[in-house]
Amino acid sequence: MATRHSLAALVFAAVSSFGRPQAFAADALIGVAAPTSGPAAVLGAQVAAGARRAMAAAPAAKRLEIDTRCTEEGGREAAQRFVAAKVGVVTGFVCTEALEAALPILAAAGIPTITSGVRATRLTDRRAKSGALLWRVAPRSDAAAEALAGAVSARWKDRPFGLVDDGSVDGRGLADAVRSRLEAAGAKPILVDTFRPADEKQFGLVRRILASGVTRVVIAGDRPDIAIIARDAAASGLVLDIVAGETLLDEPGAVPLPEGIVAVAPAWQWTSAADGTDAGSEPPPEEREGYFGPSLAATEIALAAVTDAQRSGRTLREVLDTTRFSTALGFVRFDAKGDGDLDLYRTFRFDGTTFVPESDG
Repeated sequence: MATRHSLAALVFAAVSSFGRPQAFAADALIGVAAPTSGPAAVLGAQVAAGARRAMAAAPAAKRLEIDTRCTEEGGREAAQRFVAAKVGVVTGFVCTEALEAALPILAAAGIPTITSGVRATRLTDRRAKSGALLWRVAPRSDAAAEALAGAVSARWKDRPFGLVDDGSVDGRGLADAVRSRLEAAGAKPILVDTFRPADEKQFGLVRRILASGVTRVVIAGDRPDIAIIARDAAASGLVLDIVAGETLLDEPGAVPLPEGIVAVAPAWQWTSAADGTDAGSEPPPEEREGYFGPSLAATEIALAAVTDAQRSGRTLREVLDTTRFSTALGFVRFDAKGDGDLDLYRTFRFDGTTFVPESDG
């Protein structure tokens, strides 16, 4: 589970407008797959909290929470236990390794899986061939490049800009994907460059940016490196307008980010008002960050699908493939691959302390 794809630091940015949850008649057993031990336990707590909140609206339904440990073995064992318990549908999973190991076992038993965290495109791209019974609430991994390119096009239309990356597999991949999308839209970067990550100074890159004449830069790299680039640029008399991805929402490094840097990242929109509780009360941390929102939505979808299947006599697969679901994050419909259509990406500006939503984001 790469840090670049972690949602653990993501703060809920807006209020959902989807009112109170619907009433569920489902009396099925819902499986919740989450890492509740090891380094990823904090993420598992978010997944579990979201599932529990959704199931509070379905007192007739039961849940079975199983630790995946974010490993292949953990995913395989969790799937076997879900099958033995005869769960109707499984939600959760935040680690690709665990989900990939679990899917064949769950599919063989006819148990659909709705993942709230795994973004790997290959899982849904190959769904028809693999036979996996998989649907996804989380954005695909390639949605990040699409959102970043869209934000850059809107922000810097007809203005010169540069595109740099840290040379890593993730960084180079994101930069290449953003570049191809921008160039297809007629926006070609003046500067394309690579820097060495984790260096204490980035004056070499800054000099190349100065020589190019650009002051607007898209950076595909980690937050500490981006902070150092901004610092060294300012020390060289260059004030950069920087746009980057959701790594900007990761834990800060030793060098602080300057005010004004923009992050393009998913905004999991949820508020306590969505289930009729006091909107003015402060939800606990696990309900403000990361996987709580998508887990809440995935479990709402699972409950609605089971309810619909019980009432209509259709299979869960038919219901999931054809229904538009109302969730706390918005309406969700799955495409032929099983990917949901939630538009979750927004732009956030660093105010010197934290990232806040841009009014036009």
